[in-house]
Amino acid sequence: MKKFAFVALLAVVTLPMFAQETEPDPAVQAAKEETAVVYDLGRFFGYVWRMQQEEPKLALSDDQMTELYQVSTEILNTSRIEPDWAEDTLDYLELDLLSPAQLMQVDMYAIEREETRVTGTGTGGGTGSGPILTYINGGAFNPIVDDTKTIGQDFVALYEFMKDKLGR
Repeated sequence: MKKFAFVALLAVVTLPMFAQETEPDPAVQAAKEETAVVYDLGRFFGYVWRMQQEEPKLALSDDQMTELYQVSTEILNTSRIEPDWAEDTLDYLELDLLSPAQLMQVDMYAIEREETRVTGTGTGGGTGSGPILTYINGGAFNPIVDDTKTIGQDFVALYEFMKDKLGR
């Protein structure tokens, strides 16, 4: 009986600890929303890289590649990507640099990624505590070039491809 009473007491004391929902830190949530466009810009390079490999009819022209290479170089040389700059740059790349057919393909890749993420087969969605806390504290924030993540690996792959193709 003592054993049962102990287990029951333990359950009563510890169960509420596991049942409590943790509220996300409002500052972290706000920073995640604010910086989402930076990650979108980084993924854009991955989508273009994929399009370059899979869709020869939609390959970048030399002029497009030159312009995208210049933007990529700027990103590589920037320690802190600000959301406003990322948004302006992404708008330019999508609306002024890509052709309508290229933009449609890039959008299809983005939709495909979102569907994969929503169904739970993708990765991500963690706390974002490392880069996000650095961003909140005003430090370096450039996840686009983090080659330990897919976003950075795709960016570097496209950058190196353009560098070789343009003879830089």
